[in-house]
Amino acid sequence: MRRSPNTNILYTLVRNVARVYIRDFGELQNLQNTNRSVNDFVQKSKKRVESMILDELTEKYSDQNYEFFSIRDEQKINQKDIDDSKNCFIINALDGELNFKRTIPLFCISIAHKRNGILENSIVYNPITDDIFIGENGIGATHNNIRMQVSSEQKIEYCLFAIDNINDLYENFNNNNLNKLLESSIGVRSFGSISLSICMVGSGKLNAFINSPLQPHELDASLLILKESAGEFNNIEKSDFAKPNYFIVSNEKIYDNLYSKLI
Repeated sequence: MRRSPNTNILYTLVRNVARVYIRDFGELQNLQNTNRSVNDFVQKSKKRVESMILDELTEKYSDQNYEFFSIRDEQKINQKDIDDSKNCFIINALDGELNFKRTIPLFCISIAHKRNGILENSIVYNPITDDIFIGENGIGATHNNIRMQVSSEQKIEYCLFAIDNINDLYENFNNNNLNKLLESSIGVRSFGSISLSICMVGSGKLNAFINSPLQPHELDASLLILKESAGEFNNIEKSDFAKPNYFIVSNEKIYDNLYSKLI
C-alpha cells in the first residue's frame, strides 16, 4: 500500500529498533534475578530504544527544523512546547511497560508527527505480534496494510469493552450505572497498553475503551489512527458523574448510548 515518505521512514524505523525489544523480551523470559534486576533491565532496554529512535530521527530531520519530544513516566512533557512547535515528532518508546516486564506480548512503540499544529501521520507497533497500525491525516488508517474502520455496532449489549485503571474507574464512576452497563455487554477486557487498546477500537476488534486522561499528547499517535478509522474520542467532564474525568473511545453512536446510560 502506498504511504507518505514520512510514514515510510517511521515504518522502517520502528521495525529496526523493535529488534531490541524482541531480543530483550526473550531474555526477560529467562531472567531469574530479583525484581530490581528485572526493572533495571527493562529501563535500559526502553532507554536504548528511545535513544535509537531519537538518533535516527535527528539524523533525518534535524536540518529541517524538527523538534523531538519523548514521553517518559518520570518526566512530564511541556504541553506548550509541543503546541508551539511547527514541526515535531512525539515519541513513546514503550507503552505497556508492565506487560513487557512480565513478558506479556501486549506493548508497543508509538510515534506521532505533528506539523503546524496538525497531526499528519503516526505509527503504533507491537514488536512481538508484528502488528503495525498507521494513521495518515485525510488518507486513512491501516492495520498490517489493511484499511481500518471502527465497528458499526450500536447496541451496548453486543459491545466488547476495554478499560484500563479498572480499580480506579470503579471507585470514581457512578457504580450502579457502570455495573449495569458492563453486565449488559459481551464482556470487559484490560490490556495494559492504552495505545494498543485505542487502535483495537479503530480496527473494530473492540467496540469501546474507557480510561482516565493521561499527560497531554501521550495518545497523539493512536488518536490519529482512531480518527482516520472514523472513531470518536470524547471526554466526560460531568463532575457529579466521575471524579476525575474520563474519556471514551468508540464510534459516535456507541458514545451517545453510553453517555445516556451512564449519567
